[in-house]
Amino acid sequence: MRSNPINKQALRASALASRQQLSVVQREEFSATIMARLQSHLSEQAEPSGALLAYRAMPSEVNADLLFELPEFQLFAPVTHHHEHMEWREVAAGTGWSHGVFGILEPDSERTWQGGDGITTLLCPLSAFDRMGNRLGMGKGCFDFWLASHRKDIYQVIGLAFACQEVAEIPAEGHDVPMDFVITEKEIIRCPKR
Repeated sequence: MRSNPINKQALRASALASRQQLSVVQREEFSATIMARLQSHLSEQAEPSGALLAYRAMPSEVNADLLFELPEFQLFAPVTHHHEHMEWREVAAGTGWSHGVFGILEPDSERTWQGGDGITTLLCPLSAFDRMGNRLGMGKGCFDFWLASHRKDIYQVIGLAFACQEVAEIPAEGHDVPMDFVITEKEIIRCPKR
């Protein structure tokens, strides 16, 4: 069943407007709380040698840059080609960064994530989420299409968001892959398995 794109656009716009209303200080404080919750969760859930697929945040998103300093994980960040194809490149000490197609910082390294690296955790950026684990991104579908074809290689999918981005329900489509957890400044939400 195909969902109404207008509903998704309205949900995305509303959640992004709520996120934009947070002050810089609130975003910094909430991001620090979210990162502490995430680190605690990762220490309980994932093997230290597992890969962590993380992202560099846009200015109003949860700031996850602290993750790129965690030595216990093999870190990878996305590189987007031609506005659609996405791959993950390793981030190690001394990795250079440059702005990619969407203006987001991407690693300049050559080594790519191939799957099978042990327990892999994927962190997803999002515009809006619901408690069923559905998410809305920015509307380009990069994460959605990549995740749909790589879900078997991912141990857990975690969304990082501010609590104000929660909506009652997001219309899901057949190709959408739900998140396992959403971490906000208020709580860690365990999404139901489907």
